[in-house]
Amino acid sequence: MVRWILVVVIAMLIGFFVYVDMNNGVPENLGVNDGLLAPCPDMPNCVSSQASVDDAQHFVEPIIYRSNVKDAQLTIEKSLLEDGRARLIESRLGYSHFEVSSDFFGFKDDLEVYFPEADSVMHIRSASRVGYDDLNVNRERVRQIRDLLVD
Repeated sequence: MVRWILVVVIAMLIGFFVYVDMNNGVPENLGVNDGLLAPCPDMPNCVSSQASVDDAQHFVEPIIYRSNVKDAQLTIEKSLLEDGRARLIESRLGYSHFEVSSDFFGFKDDLEVYFPEADSVMHIRSASRVGYDDLNVNRERVRQIRDLLVD
């Protein structure tokens, strides 16, 4: 009996990791389109400064920064890359896209930062690729980035 339970548990773990691996690719709808980042899905594993203010599950305040765009963007990129869990997917002046891996299981999240031209506001979107709930990991990531840029 114990052997069968062990076999079932191992099979479930293998199935889980195969599912995660198959569904952990970079989404195709990311980037800035007409000044907007992709909307969050209906699950509580995404936050965005461009979500509706009435959408408390997904909305985070945009980040107001005081330096120039280049310095703010480099500060974020440097901090995330030094952490060792982030990989820079795309970077151009005014936009960065990171793939951030979780510590234990290696789940991938997408983090996008967008600096509209001639504005001191940064928009941000952080979303998990798999799973339903993120246990506020994405909201906490945005808070840490806010702390980097706000005095």
